[in-house]
Amino acid sequence: MGRHEESGRWGKNGHEDGQTGKDGKDVHRGKEIWDTVLNDTRVRIPAEDFDKWIADLRFVAEVDDVVLIAARDQLAFDRINSNHRPLLKRIWRKSDPKGRALQIACWKDIPASTRDLVDNPWSVEKRQTVNAEETAGTERSEGVPGMTFANLVTGDTNKRAVGLAMEIVGGKRGADVSLIYGRQGTGKTHILRAIENAVLHLDDGRRVTYMTAEEFVTAYVDGAMARDTRDLKKWVRNNDLLLIDDLQWIAGKAKTDDAFFATIRSVTKEGGRVVLTADEAPGDLKGFSQRMRGEIMGAASSEVGLPDQEMRREIVRLHAAMIREDQPNFELTEEMIDRIVSTVRGPGRELCGVLWTLQTETGYGEVEPDMDMLVTVLRRQQGEYQAPSLDNIKRAAMRVFGLSKTEIESANKSRSICYPRQIAMYLCREMTDKSYPQIARAFNKKDHTTVLHAWRKVKEEMQDDPDMIRDVERVREMVFEIQAEGNC
Repeated sequence: MGRHEESGRWGKNGHEDGQTGKDGKDVHRGKEIWDTVLNDTRVRIPAEDFDKWIADLRFVAEVDDVVLIAARDQLAFDRINSNHRPLLKRIWRKSDPKGRALQIACWKDIPASTRDLVDNPWSVEKRQTVNAEETAGTERSEGVPGMTFANLVTGDTNKRAVGLAMEIVGGKRGADVSLIYGRQGTGKTHILRAIENAVLHLDDGRRVTYMTAEEFVTAYVDGAMARDTRDLKKWVRNNDLLLIDDLQWIAGKAKTDDAFFATIRSVTKEGGRVVLTADEAPGDLKGFSQRMRGEIMGAASSEVGLPDQEMRREIVRLHAAMIREDQPNFELTEEMIDRIVSTVRGPGRELCGVLWTLQTETGYGEVEPDMDMLVTVLRRQQGEYQAPSLDNIKRAAMRVFGLSKTEIESANKSRSICYPRQIAMYLCREMTDKSYPQIARAFNKKDHTTVLHAWRKVKEEMQDDPDMIRDVERVREMVFEIQAEGNC
């Protein structure tokens, strides 16, 4: 096909003319399908991989039933080709009703005739600016379909934050500014995106925008260098609900701090609300101006903590089910789920990382996952498991219940001391390979039957006592925190 003939078959922006809907638009255009694939992929691989490799892929053209996607350079192409191509193609086949082929190539390897026709997609994006005067109030966020309240696992460690989010979605009047905080990987972004999706689904006319604080910083710096920040102001201030992720990115940037403070005031003055997320509690966020700090301290705040044991199980089951939609043989036994939950002690994102890596190990459906495969994945990602020392388990119980070493090793039988001691003895047996006599000696006991009695009592009460289950998990989590401190 000659160059002139080739270009004559394409619509605007490299699209081949195709089926049109009532509004005259092609309802199955490759670019729109590719955007859907990106949104679906975002929730199926680690966030770091998506941001670094997948998000930088660019739609180039569609012709002769082939949709062409470009990687910026050889390194990106090699990484996509090695780790992500099968998943992208599988999601594409599922998403494209026309059954077109998906081709991923390095930009420099695409024929010059094609590159000349569509320009460098990264350069084009850099040159394009939004006419804020025309689009303000008309452009809307499209949301990320994979992040909703329906697939957000809720439990004791995040239920208050989720409750706050639901109040905001419902439009109930509350604080103008809200802050959801917690360590990385605990689901703060999921909650913000769920708010966005829920409000968009309601379609009640509210204008909502989600952006990261890093994006705000970049947009502000670009505008400041061009001596014109009007586009940014129109974009973020003309909202009923402004969602800003990772507030800590603005810390230490004085001029951006001023612009962000003005943005918050502009949105709230018009009756809008601002929802922020951060990695630290309000009192621990540093590097902000006094007035910005006042906004932070005056926000309605709610913490998102690490998932508890049952939430961990539900996260594993949920994401395994998501993988199973594309890979029906991705079945995990209860023993495998137990192994993942007991080994991975970090946030929910780390649990998902194990599943995504396990999916890769199966060749995306070539074989079923098994325990040997899982153990290999866990060993690579988590390192060899190191059982805690008996002293560290005692120390964990002492921290949680506020006891001294003398008290937990004493013969005192009052419930305030006996109860924590029994939990510590139970965990010594569960988390280590130490014998009953060895555990007894660690607690200054001559008779190992005391430890056996404690183990049986705690195990029995955990069958139907939620308070006991919670307290055991609190001490277990503290054990892992102490190990992380390097006190093993």
